[in-house]
Amino acid sequence: MTRSMKISKPSMYSLIVISFFASNIIAQEIDDEPDPFDIPMTDSPIQSDEIPMNLAEDYREDTLGDERANQKERKDKIYIKGKATVVDGDTITIGNTKIRFSGIDAPESYYYGLTQYCERPNGKIWACGKKATAALKKLIGKNEVECTDEGEDKYGRTLSICYANGVDLQSEMVRTGMAVAYIRYSTRYEEEMIEAMVNRAGIWSGDFLDPEDWRRQNRKRD
Repeated sequence: MTRSMKISKPSMYSLIVISFFASNIIAQEIDDEPDPFDIPMTDSPIQSDEIPMNLAEDYREDTLGDERANQKERKDKIYIKGKATVVDGDTITIGNTKIRFSGIDAPESYYYGLTQYCERPNGKIWACGKKATAALKKLIGKNEVECTDEGEDKYGRTLSICYANGVDLQSEMVRTGMAVAYIRYSTRYEEEMIEAMVNRAGIWSGDFLDPEDWRRQNRKRD
């Protein structure tokens, strides 16, 4: 039984996969130690066998070059800061402000009561949505979080680039394979995603459904 990953923007992932093979970098070995987020080797109650998951699809070529690099080096103007409560791998609250990380998309830990699962190379199913949430909590620790204001999404959440102890939280989540770069909206974290793919970090160690496609599949309809 094969699970596949359906990507909504085919051309960029093809470029990323080509970069992966052309780089001739040996990926790090997968750690086989038990993980508290692993579940027994049974079919995931969430992922569908019908969703194709190949990564070898076309994706538009990125041409932003130095302009994007300069943008990343510039620390944006801080809009809000304080102690954060982690909602999931790409969402926090500071006070009464709900903040959605801009430029990334993490596996879902709780979406209409459902948790997103991913698959390891050995076939084990693990709760990647919950682990992404735990990874962000660990990354923030007891530090105060500072966030920019990039506007609002359709749910009224503030879109932000957030930092803790000087660390770009979005960058680290993507680099460690706990989120994907949300290429449809921004290429800001594309390089971190390529690094995660090369290193087979986090969700890139096996098969997973793109978080946006997973939400589309599991969205409740009236």
